[in-house]
Amino acid sequence: MPTRAAFSLLLILALFAACAPAASPTPSPFTPTPSIAPNTPQPGEPTWTPSPIPFNPTATINFEAPNPVQISELQHVQLENHLVAAAKFQNTLEDAALRDVQYEVLVLDANGSRLAQEFGAIPWLLPRQTSALVREFDLLPGAEAASVELRFTGSTPDAKLKLQQPFTITSPTFLVDEASAQLTGWLKNSDDVTYTEVSLNAVAYNVKGEIVGGGSGYIEFVPPKDTVGVSVPAVVKEAPARVEIYPALSAYSASLEGGKWWNNIKVENWGFVTTSSGQLAGGAVLTNITDRVLTGTYYILTVSDNQGRVCLVAKDFINMILPGETLNFSPGLLRLPKTVVPSQVDLLIVPGEFGEYAPVSYTHLRAHETVLDLVCRLLLEKKNTIYKNCEY
Repeated sequence: MPTRAAFSLLLILALFAACAPAASPTPSPFTPTPSIAPNTPQPGEPTWTPSPIPFNPTATINFEAPNPVQISELQHVQLENHLVAAAKFQNTLEDAALRDVQYEVLVLDANGSRLAQEFGAIPWLLPRQTSALVREFDLLPGAEAASVELRFTGSTPDAKLKLQQPFTITSPTFLVDEASAQLTGWLKNSDDVTYTEVSLNAVAYNVKGEIVGGGSGYIEFVPPKDTVGVSVPAVVKEAPARVEIYPALSAYSASLEGGKWWNNIKVENWGFVTTSSGQLAGGAVLTNITDRVLTGTYYILTVSDNQGRVCLVAKDFINMILPGETLNFSPGLLRLPKTVVPSQVDLLIVPGEFGEYAPVSYTHLRAHETVLDLVCRLLLEKKNTIYKNCEY
């Protein structure tokens, strides 16, 4: 099982909030008579059948064999020259997954000129699965996007692909500080294997249900039968009222079977405290209990409040731990958002792979010796030959 520990923080902070009741709408003094829509059949006329154009058509519509990927929402947000395009879509097939779903994102200005373009692929969509795609673009200074197009250009239905979604997101929320906005939540893996490079697409909505921003990212490791905190940097044009995060296996994902390797690192004497300036500090003692070098050990540090909402996620690699080595580990000083009251810290250590360690030999420079002098000296010592222009 994963090496994990939990630590509670005691803080006293005052939070103030104001809520104003929504104004009641003024009733209309009369009920207007509805107008007859164009092409509405009158009594005695043949029944009129509308053209089968989807509400949100894609670029690959075929009325005899409609595109199975249908877009339900598409919006873009631009702040200065940074643009975020967010979309939601669904595999409409009930009995087949879709493999290698190809897409194209096109950003256009008011004249229809192309400002940015991206091609990509989604490894698979499960039957009736709803997912999201959030892409970010840096436009040229002064460029203003008028519209964004998302086109699904191809996919392969596969009725034999029996995949199930192993991921669920709980407690999605929005946080903001001086540096950035973050869309956070808890990611649960229901499978018995560890997944790597899981993609995250997060969409933010206002109280009207309109998309007001989003972001995308990856979580490098998701342990089996476990839950980890996730945090996605986002671009938003207003404070979101609702957040949706869509995790999915990416083209770079791999599955790691469980085993004793999860116990290769022992975690002891760990703890974290908060400072008066709103920083989190602390660490743990890690011991490599094997007789092999461990490379690429990974840690995920999650801070949550007393309502279970993720406040901060810090993650990174520990390059190397020698056989039997005990080291003092610390992620450094972490600045917490000012709007949160942290209550608990969760630390997950993912042991790295076995690697090789070879001591690196080096030669010190002598006093007043340049790099060129050093090269010449080493050549002379190796060849025992006198070269001109080599003075030291």
